[in-house]
Amino acid sequence: MVKKVNKFLILLIKVLVVATVSILFSCSSDSGQQDEENVIPDKDTVVTPDESQDDVTDSHSSDDAAPSEEEPDEEQEEKLDEEQEEEPEEESCSDAINSVVIGTYNTHLFFDKVCDSDSCSSSDFESVPSNSEYNAKVSDLAESIKEIGADIILLQEVEKESCLKDLFEKSGSYDEFFLGEKGYSASVDTGVMTKGKITYKHLHPEQIECPDCEGGKTTFTRAFLETHIELGCRKIIVFSAHFRSKNDDDPSRRLAEAAAAAKILKKRAGENPDALIVMGGDLNDEPGSDTLGYFENDSAFLRVANELSTKNQATYYYRGDAIALDHIFWVKTDGGTYKKGSAEVVKDAPSYYSLGSSDHAALKATFEF
Repeated sequence: MVKKVNKFLILLIKVLVVATVSILFSCSSDSGQQDEENVIPDKDTVVTPDESQDDVTDSHSSDDAAPSEEEPDEEQEEKLDEEQEEEPEEESCSDAINSVVIGTYNTHLFFDKVCDSDSCSSSDFESVPSNSEYNAKVSDLAESIKEIGADIILLQEVEKESCLKDLFEKSGSYDEFFLGEKGYSASVDTGVMTKGKITYKHLHPEQIECPDCEGGKTTFTRAFLETHIELGCRKIIVFSAHFRSKNDDDPSRRLAEAAAAAKILKKRAGENPDALIVMGGDLNDEPGSDTLGYFENDSAFLRVANELSTKNQATYYYRGDAIALDHIFWVKTDGGTYKKGSAEVVKDAPSYYSLGSSDHAALKATFEF
């Protein structure tokens, strides 16, 4: 009986030992696994994300993820509205003009009070007015220009920029002015006074073709003045011209000037099809002449006074005859057109062919957009 009890105790002890060992082994395994999970990788270790992470749902997306296409909230909408308001708006032009009046006027030997040629006697070309005579000339020209009433006035026979500045200030009707001084002593040059803004100006001092001139070349007698103007949201290009005079005549040079001018005008029209382009000035030749033929016989141009009678388009009295020496030509583009019937010679009286202190009458015309 005792032996059986001993065997039972020994068996029970073995079972308890085995159970204890199993429990201890299980606890040791769990502790090792937890230690492996809590290991912090070394700072030099590169962790490569598993490819399966590309399939992470939106709920696990980071803050750097691309924004969704959801409707913006009210704050976002207000921010967008503010950004749109800050963007520059396209220029609108509610004040665009529908028409412009362009005139040409030879001021007649508008000299200042300084003798630049050292030859200023009554028989010389240059004259030197007194203070009162000069001031009277400026006032007279200003009144004449007001009578013409042009938005852009092309001028000839102005000696210096200081003269034009005085006239500009006296007239009080324009925003900017420009004189094409060629730099010759005691010369009289071409100029422009205009409303709006001058954006480009050029004198055209270049050599021009002249087959009958010595060396086959010449230049414009006075500056062939090109002026680009912005006026009432319109682009306008004007040329103020004064060709070779009939005094001490050189018709070959005047022909060369006309040919060169026509070429320049057509080139500008090709470059600026959206601009109104007009040439005006004292061309020192009559309708039907070879000089004007460069323009009158070319469909690219229109002489605006051609609808007037010979008498009504005359601007100068020459050797007993009233003739037209001052002209305005419209260069045909899509940028503007001549208003038929608007050409008008402005003079002191119906029987006169002059205006104010000048020996020339003025010519003006209206152009529409």
